[in-house]
Amino acid sequence: MDLTKLTMGRRTVHNYHTEKVNDTLVEAALGLSLWAPNHRLTFPWAYFWTGDKTRAQLAELNIRLKEAKGPQSEIKKNAARANITNPSHLILMATVLSDPATAHEDYATLACSVQIASLFLWQHQIGTKWSTGGHSTHADSYEILGISSKEYRLQGALMIGVPSIVPPAPPRPPLDKFLRKLT
Repeated sequence: MDLTKLTMGRRTVHNYHTEKVNDTLVEAALGLSLWAPNHRLTFPWAYFWTGDKTRAQLAELNIRLKEAKGPQSEIKKNAARANITNPSHLILMATVLSDPATAHEDYATLACSVQIASLFLWQHQIGTKWSTGGHSTHADSYEILGISSKEYRLQGALMIGVPSIVPPAPPRPPLDKFLRKLT
């Protein structure tokens, strides 16, 4: 598929079938993401591939965070749980802690890496969503993952799976609203 069609065709997927995506395909996407531009080739990010036990803990955290905002029906609790457990894969992402200027660059390179992985997976009819929901950045998430908040900053979760619904393309404004040509 050509890059223009791939880029314009990719969608953020919110709903997934429960079928599993081949681990090798996910590993290939993450491996390709290492080609993202990053200053001085420091590779300032980490991926945390969550298994069933970890995902169950994150799902329960997701429910607790929603209950803190108000009572949740069983239907809403099940939906909050499914949000974490339904995608084939859930990869939590972090940047390595650094000074503020470098942290800005590190977040930018993580974003580039996610786009590369997402485009690769989309080419294989696999959807993704970068979620920054509380379950993926909360203080309890560090404990669940067994990592230190003094070493990493959680930046969200990459949900990966076979789309059950592919949303339509939202309209994009014309380039001239963003581009200034200077003399």
